[in-house]
Amino acid sequence: MSRRLPDTNPRKLPRQERSKATVEAILIAATQVLIEEGYEGATTARVAERAGVSVGSLYQYFPNKEALVGTLVERHADEIVTIMHRALRDTAHRTLADGIRAVIRAGAEAHRIQPVLHKILYEQVPRVGRLGKAMDTHRKVTAEIEGFLRIHANELPADHDLATAAIVVETALEALVHKAVIDRHELLVEDLVEQETFRLITGYLFATCRGEVRL
Repeated sequence: MSRRLPDTNPRKLPRQERSKATVEAILIAATQVLIEEGYEGATTARVAERAGVSVGSLYQYFPNKEALVGTLVERHADEIVTIMHRALRDTAHRTLADGIRAVIRAGAEAHRIQPVLHKILYEQVPRVGRLGKAMDTHRKVTAEIEGFLRIHANELPADHDLATAAIVVETALEALVHKAVIDRHELLVEDLVEQETFRLITGYLFATCRGEVRL
């Protein structure tokens, strides 16, 4: 029999400015406690103490630690989508290569922000029931990449299926940057992961089915 997940939804949404400020303070405190104590060491009591509120006040909005983490997962996912959207919609990217460099840089920066927190949130996605949110984030970023590829389709070999290419690019980018931030910090030195990811993605994008490369 499978273990039932706890209720990880917020109890209520803040409507007044004072309530919004309280919830924001709680989420900031949760971020700090998770980074310092890790998931297992973090408790709602510690978060409430750091936020300067009573545990009862915290429970008005979040029924448990999982609900706090679930909210942080959703925020982090939304931030990644926003960052990638801005990078790909920047009109300064005159060529496909410019855009690829920008999206790789944006992806790296999004993962570099509080990497300890990123690792904790990534690991707790299944526990807090946010797999759907994670998958939706991947779909949204893939859609942004596909739209960008279509704008620059004239720069690509004609035999590329752009929808498939967008999936490949998003998967490669996420996997490599995540690996560097979480496990292989040496790849972050002198932007090595960005350089190698650019080489990998452009090598794929500009190659035809015959293996010819157009740069």
